[in-house]
Amino acid sequence: MTDESDGASELSNRSLAVAHWGEHANGGGDRLAWELARVFEDSSYYAGWVDESIEPDDIESEQLIDGQLLNFGLRRGGMLRQLAHLIGWQIAPELREYDLLVTSGNEPLFYVAPDDQTWVAYIHHTNRRQSDQITELASSRFESVKLLLYYAMRVAYDHNTHKPDLFVVNSEVVERRLVRYWGVPAEKIRVVYPPVETGSFDPGDAEDGDHYLTLSRLDWHKNIDGIVRAFDGLDERLIVAGDGEERERLESMAGDNVEFAGFVDESEKRRLLAGAKAFVFNARDEDFGIAPVEALASGTPLLGVAEGMTQFQVLDGKNGYHHERDDTGTTIRESVERFEDEGVEWSAAEIASFADRFSVESFHEGMKAVAREAVSEATIRPDWYDEYDIA
Repeated sequence: MTDESDGASELSNRSLAVAHWGEHANGGGDRLAWELARVFEDSSYYAGWVDESIEPDDIESEQLIDGQLLNFGLRRGGMLRQLAHLIGWQIAPELREYDLLVTSGNEPLFYVAPDDQTWVAYIHHTNRRQSDQITELASSRFESVKLLLYYAMRVAYDHNTHKPDLFVVNSEVVERRLVRYWGVPAEKIRVVYPPVETGSFDPGDAEDGDHYLTLSRLDWHKNIDGIVRAFDGLDERLIVAGDGEERERLESMAGDNVEFAGFVDESEKRRLLAGAKAFVFNARDEDFGIAPVEALASGTPLLGVAEGMTQFQVLDGKNGYHHERDDTGTTIRESVERFEDEGVEWSAAEIASFADRFSVESFHEGMKAVAREAVSEATIRPDWYDEYDIA
């Protein structure tokens, strides 16, 4: 593998494109794809579906999937959206002219690259209802039919997972899932944590307050209900920031010590995070988890569930405490009570420093290193070619 200066030169001599599966939610995957365009600043940026209303001002995009029927499928969502991606990505003529392609998401794996193109695929998660979360089907209607459908989808999808030169994942947890569920060899996978604006958060953004905080989309898999139950009967105040389909149900079960703040802007988020006693996180087997890192960057201890990537973001007793998942909130309540009695070992500054490993700068360095490695490893050169001293 070349050194960094040679690798940088090698990348600069190649045409490069970044291609994201689709801008649908202004979520973590979208923000990561936009940051990829900034990492490779001379690249062209494509998305399967473009939503200019959510794009940052510095991103210039081109929609990759087009045509009346395919656009209809992209708008409708569900299986129709998946079929539109399946058809639209396979040839993707706009991408074929580039020497180096960096993709974001699962849908670009339908692409069939020319053999002289180097391809780095950033994967945010496996198809979770077909892999690590398949047990969620146990309580659903038509379980047998869905299991049969998901099996067929896994079989149809399997051959897509062998084409990129290198895979990049957002955590060691997802690395394990790629090996187990997709059969990707571990030597083809690199971990580069998502870019978190850790420098935008500071313990001094607010004075220490009297509240605990959780912040996320209020969806079922975030398990906010367990946090709300934990604070029932506690003499502590909880603020729930964020919005989603679970909000009404959660409000109906919450006591007077639980406040729902709804969607908060970045300024208010920084104030709430820095002022919180601790941040409580209970999401199911989180792939990475940006909100907990933002809390740590704010110098705020993390009370996190002992699963997914969250289990590694919490260093028990130093920057927070673990709890096991249960349906009653008992283990979260025990963590809160332990935190009230013992606090944590690290200062706010030490907690914030720990979060720097997840910074935007670390993401840039990691992705450039992976791209250099992929280009070096993908170079085709017969062994005997060097005998002729040809550059």
